[in-house]
Amino acid sequence: LQHGAQGQRSALQTLYELWTLLCIVEPPQITEKPEVIRVTVGDPVSLDCKVTGSPELKVRWTKDGRELQSIRQHKLSFENNVSSLKIQSAQREDEGHYVFETHGANSNFFLIVVLVTEQVIPPSFIKPLVDMQEVLGSFVQICCKISGSLPISVEWQKDKSKISSGVKHKLIQQDNAVSIEIEQLELSDAGSYSCKLTNAAGKNAPTMIGHVIPAHKVSISLTWSPSFSSEPPSFVTLPKSQVALPNTTVRFKGSFQGTPPFMVKWFKDDTELMTGPTCFTGLEGSSCFLELYSVGVTHSGIYSCQVSNDAGSVRCTADLTVKG
Repeated sequence: LQHGAQGQRSALQTLYELWTLLCIVEPPQITEKPEVIRVTVGDPVSLDCKVTGSPELKVRWTKDGRELQSIRQHKLSFENNVSSLKIQSAQREDEGHYVFETHGANSNFFLIVVLVTEQVIPPSFIKPLVDMQEVLGSFVQICCKISGSLPISVEWQKDKSKISSGVKHKLIQQDNAVSIEIEQLELSDAGSYSCKLTNAAGKNAPTMIGHVIPAHKVSISLTWSPSFSSEPPSFVTLPKSQVALPNTTVRFKGSFQGTPPFMVKWFKDDTELMTGPTCFTGLEGSSCFLELYSVGVTHSGIYSCQVSNDAGSVRCTADLTVKG
């Protein structure tokens, strides 16, 4: 155990040194501070990173500088724009620095430190919850990344009342992630939500029930309009006109507001663009984007983005000039 404690201190000492080193490497960037996940020997752990951008984006996981492949012990997967590295049963040799890398038009690094111990670890939250403002009738997911020895008991509350899984609320717990999903938000769903974690960490006394961590809280406020009528979409930021060199990737991006759900379409002149070998169209929350690959002179022209919902539609344009 003493050796394990020394190893954990050593890992933590080098954590921010590695983070600082990665931050000054160009062009890759670290978009968030490193995560530290503590896990007990034998417990599963899932390392997850969300990916946005074109489908041609290359991703990889490394451990202490060595690239990882999907094997029985370390399973790699990609689903719903989330790249995951799942360690089926953590062992001491799994302790180390894991780096998730994306390579493309915009390259990024994300550092996760995994500490493995023989001890029972009290539960903890890896990332704090952030207050949310949502729209009536929409769907919301409150997600927490957690750390600690399994099994971990999770209790969700709204305004100090316990929430049970049902048609309205879906409670999800998988490895080191817990979440609550709420369908069709109503005015009564606004309020303060909290997540409380409990596990068996503590003294070996018969009266000891376990370790309870103070609950994390998040407030949800809802946007209301008369008679619950839909708000038509309107642009908050417009795609910018660009001048590009041949064989480069061009990215148009805009953001909008209104009542979901939305439908987004991109056009070149009067021709609708669809995701394929030459371009990628995407929608992420209230942002939309278009990526054009290996552009040439024929890509020059007027590009437009159309956002629609039940209440109406709005359209904006941007010019692209590819130098010959």
